Amino acid sequence: MKKYGVLLLGGHRTHQENYAQNFAQDARCQLIAFADEPEAPAQRIALGKSLAEELKLPFIPNLDEALARDDVHIVSLCTEVERRGRIGAKCAAAEKHIYLDKPMALNPEDANQIIAAVKHSGVRTQMFSNIHSTWARSVKQGLENGDIGELRALHCDVLFSKGHPGSAPIGKKRTEKPTVERYSFVEAKREMFDVGVYAVSMVNWLTQKPVQTVFGSTANYFFKEHHDCDIEDFGALMLTLEGGITATIVGGRYGWQSHARGGVQKVHLVGTENTLTFDAAANRLEVFAAEPAFEPPPPHPLDPMGMWSSTQADIGMQPKQAWMAVDSGDDGPREFSAFIDCIENGVESEMNAEFAAQSVEIITAGYRSAASGKVVKIPQ
Repeated sequence: MKKYGVLLLGGHRTHQENYAQNFAQDARCQLIAFADEPEAPAQRIALGKSLAEELKLPFIPNLDEALARDDVHIVSLCTEVERRGRIGAKCAAAEKHIYLDKPMALNPEDANQIIAAVKHSGVRTQMFSNIHSTWARSVKQGLENGDIGELRALHCDVLFSKGHPGSAPIGKKRTEKPTVERYSFVEAKREMFDVGVYAVSMVNWLTQKPVQTVFGSTANYFFKEHHDCDIEDFGALMLTLEGGITATIVGGRYGWQSHARGGVQKVHLVGTENTLTFDAAANRLEVFAAEPAFEPPPPHPLDPMGMWSSTQADIGMQPKQAWMAVDSGDDGPREFSAFIDCIENGVESEMNAEFAAQSVEIITAGYRSAASGKVVKIPQ
């Protein structure tokens, strides 16, 4: 029996292309409609309408009317990052559970809008992350079983092997800015934010310790698109945590042919007794066959970084086949089922809005550090 109606915000060229399918696959959920604010950018409304048409769902042009519907219980929020704070707070005030795309907000102030509204309404929230993957659960088990002794340090790499690298201008070093004024571009994204959020949220989840200081650095190693948008394609953070733990993370994008699968995802745990490394691609078959090597697809004019399923389908993107995963399959259903379980059982998600907001605060502090060259303290 369908228990939960899902309202979808965001359309083509957002992660709603994937999230909508994941909600539809859960037997407890029914997709109700797409919606947006009447004053939303015209292009975003058009993209929402096009995905609604593809999924044979109605598009409601007035978000307030959509939130007033009794058959809507969950909002899947994939609008531009710049609008998520305001819209997320509105959804919570309407007493709708919220599934948040990552990152959940542009800055801590926007994140706090959502948190305040959620606390008042008591709804459930969850931000997309990797913590429900088989790989992440293995890392957690390795940390908790005591084999490494007491945790002293950890490092997390998350790098996406997408885009055509080699075009970043040489000798033109970008100067980082202390605040993130804009996140959404057609050509590219802020990669320390967009990809680094996976690594930072992993550190937060594994340690359950507050971050006290942040030292950050950003760079433009690979793509002209990022440089032209005045945003980074690579970032690194060094964090000190409560209890004397040190954590480092790397987040970025480095090109189609830089990895045999989707990119590096690794966690290194350093303890008083042992060190363990966990690689998301470790469970694999390496294929050596008389077949052509992977060829990067031509850049899509509306998605040169290869971010969206629809644009990659448009250009006939072929999968990489040198490494074939032999793990337990798609982690997506586990992520979304976990959220529905939280709603059904009346419990908080492990990556709820309040917890996910820590990643926003840490990464934005990282930009301030990268701009100043100084360590930034996180308010406790």
